[in-house]
Amino acid sequence: DPSGRVAATIIRSWVENGCGDATGWIAAVRNPDVGKVLAAIHLQPDRDWTVGALARLMGASRSAFAQRFATVVGETPAKYVLRVRMHQARQWLARDGMRVSVVAAKLGYDSEASFSRAFKRVMGVAPSHLRNGGGEQS
Repeated sequence: DPSGRVAATIIRSWVENGCGDATGWIAAVRNPDVGKVLAAIHLQPDRDWTVGALARLMGASRSAFAQRFATVVGETPAKYVLRVRMHQARQWLARDGMRVSVVAAKLGYDSEASFSRAFKRVMGVAPSHLRNGGGEQS
């Protein structure tokens, strides 16, 4: 998505010019290795990301990657990927009107029930709430 790349460039410039704080994803964008991993996660949230695959993107061992990622981003790679995926799911449900079963399958869940539990845990509402006109939640 070209608009996503433009937004990433704008944010990176904003951060590099001292306009952002040094924590969380802002710090990660400043870090080229972790920033590359974040970009990959955001460009392909439906990919089956493993710590090993993300570590290879950064050119590090799994343990070194996981430690570095958690230090810079402030949460584990698995939690971050889950959160990004659930935000993508929210878009597909609320904006695009996809069925919950379709979103679950696109994100690699074996069952709609397991996806729904994960979605509710992260987003605070059931995915069917968004699908049934509940609107976007923040």
